[in-house]
Amino acid sequence: MQLSFWWIPLTCSLCLCCMIISSVETQHRELSTLALRETGPLLKGLHSLNTVSEMLLSINSDIVLPGCQTFDDIRQEIEEMKQHLEESEQIAVRELQHLDEETESLTAEQSHLENQKKRREGELEDLKLQLDSHRSSLKTYNEALRTEQSNLRSAEATLSDMKKKQKEAETLRNVGIGFMFIPVIGLIPGVVMTIAGQIDLDSASDRVDRARSEIWRCESQITSYSNQVSRYEGFVSQAQNDIQVANRRIHETQLKLQTLSVTRASVADFQSKSRRAVHQLGLLCGVGSVAELQTRRLILLEPVMNVMEEMMEALGRITGDDLLYSAGIKGIMWEIRKNQRMLSDRITQCTDNSHKDYC
Repeated sequence: MQLSFWWIPLTCSLCLCCMIISSVETQHRELSTLALRETGPLLKGLHSLNTVSEMLLSINSDIVLPGCQTFDDIRQEIEEMKQHLEESEQIAVRELQHLDEETESLTAEQSHLENQKKRREGELEDLKLQLDSHRSSLKTYNEALRTEQSNLRSAEATLSDMKKKQKEAETLRNVGIGFMFIPVIGLIPGVVMTIAGQIDLDSASDRVDRARSEIWRCESQITSYSNQVSRYEGFVSQAQNDIQVANRRIHETQLKLQTLSVTRASVADFQSKSRRAVHQLGLLCGVGSVAELQTRRLILLEPVMNVMEEMMEALGRITGDDLLYSAGIKGIMWEIRKNQRMLSDRITQCTDNSHKDYC
């Protein structure tokens, strides 16, 4: 009966799909966990940014002198916002370190698996050569067994024929006992024939014994090589299975590395945006310390808000917008944009009407 193996590629494809789905699910879980850790400090930073924008809208003058409460409050909110975003950046930095360590570990594992696979492939070739050798020997002894069995049948037939002739000769000899007193010269040929027949009989018996001995030897070798063939077939099967397992694990490792690469790119993007936001806040902190005053014109929240929006976009790419909405980040960002538009309008009015006290 012919066996059908159409299902083997299908099974391999299903296994590959399962590994890809599992890898994607793992990536999503890891990114979601990271995003949840990031939303805390990011949301706090956004609240501080919104508070600063509300403070700037609430003051009646364009200049806020050092020493007044509003000055200190604005500086404190900016400092807190900077601390929150530094915390967010550090979370991303630690995650990048973790991803790099995991990537290094998986790369080493992949190298080990490939070396292991290469070694087993070399062993498999040697095992196949041994198996072919044992199969060849088994075939040779099977052919020799058939030859010796044929020789045995021939030798046994010859021996049987000789025994039959010997029995007939003995019968004739016994019949001739009545002629015992025939002159001696007439008895010699009969004795010679009897001796010659016995020699041929012994020779035929020896051929039978040798054929049986050869058959026993061939059967013994056939048993031995049959066991060796079975044994090495098991070795070959195990080596092939080991190679398949190594291939599967190598592919799984490659999928994990690809997943890590995508994850790392997303985290690195978010970390870069966090660092830019921290840098912009550092510039804001420097304005007050150098000029020793705060004004709506000097405290430019637009660059900070732009970077914060980029951070949100990066976070959205990590886990999707659902988390941004559920955590309230989208709502607070809408408030910040609204305040920023009002603040920009106020600054424009102050610039266009600098001779009036609109600010």
